[in-house]
Order: sequence, then structure tokens, then C-alpha cells
Amino acid sequence: SAVAAAEEAAPALAAHACYADFTSAAPETKREIARTVRVAMADVAVLAPVPRQGAATPLLVSGPGAGRVAQLFLALGAEVEVLEAPAGAAAERKLLRSVFMKGLAATVLEAVAAGEAAGCEQWVRDQIARELGGHALVDRLITGTTAHAARRRHEMTAARDHLAALGTPTAISDATLAWLTRLDRP
Repeated sequence: SAVAAAEEAAPALAAHACYADFTSAAPETKREIARTVRVAMADVAVLAPVPRQGAATPLLVSGPGAGRVAQLFLALGAEVEVLEAPAGAAAERKLLRSVFMKGLAATVLEAVAAGEAAGCEQWVRDQIARELGGHALVDRLITGTTAHAARRRHEMTAARDHLAALGTPTAISDATLAWLTRLDRP
């Protein structure tokens, strides 16, 4: 729906406008949006859960409108990294990061589910927490993944497809997608 939203907005955009896309769409989708809006476009990758830091959430931005978006969010206290690259570059890096973050969450989910089945869930959680630096991250990986499985499944599909296009293995992405699919279906 990111391209459809851009198509709907495009006729109303003034020549000096900046169109910022904050979705977790694939790099090619971001490039299609840039072609669609025909104004300065900012491909914005959100790098952490927004409820945790609000407007100060870390961002990665690329495209001709990146500097304008960075200026706005830096004023709000956000950590913003600007890539001197076209739209799609921030999305690409976000998807590469997603392989790790969503894959880590899937690993935690699998280990905790097995610990629960074995009658030692808390022990498994404690072991993971010790390695990852605390229970807060373990809990966030479990609850966040469960709550946002549908959205993350779309993101991981884009990530897996991007890895396949790069010619790299997708086994972790495939396994992560299996977990997200399981969580997304009651």
C-alpha cells in the first residue's frame, strides 16, 4: 500500500515538497515511490520501536529529501544517520538489520517455547538474558514479535527476497518467517 499512498498523494504535492516514506517496504518499492511522487523523496528506515523513544527514535535516511527529514528529526532529539545514496538505500540496510533482529527474536521464541515444554522456561530465559544483557530485551523480543507478527512477516518477506536477489543464503530468514507465520495465525 506504500506505492498506492504515494500515487494518491502525488497530485497534491507542490514542486518544493518533500515526501517521506517511513514504511518497511523493500528497496525497489522505495525507488518506485520516488519515481511516483516526482518531488524530493526521503526513504526513512525506523531502527527501533517507536513507543520506546517516540520522536527521538533512531532513523536511517536516504534519497534527495534525506537532509530535510534529518533536520526535522534531529531537532526532536532523534539520532539520524543520512546516507548519501538514492531512495532504497535506507530500506536495504533496514532489511539487512531485520535479518538479525527478527532472526534473534525467532531464536529466543524457539528456545523459550522449548524451555516451557521441558518445564524449565525460566532457566532458559535466565540463560538468554545473561547472554543478551538482561530480561528487558528478552521480554521485548517475545512480546514485540508476538504483537507485531503480521507487520514483521511482510518485512521479513521483503528481507528474504532481498537476500535472495543478492545471492546470499536465506535459511535464517526462512526460519524467522515460519515463526512469524505461526504467530500471525491463531
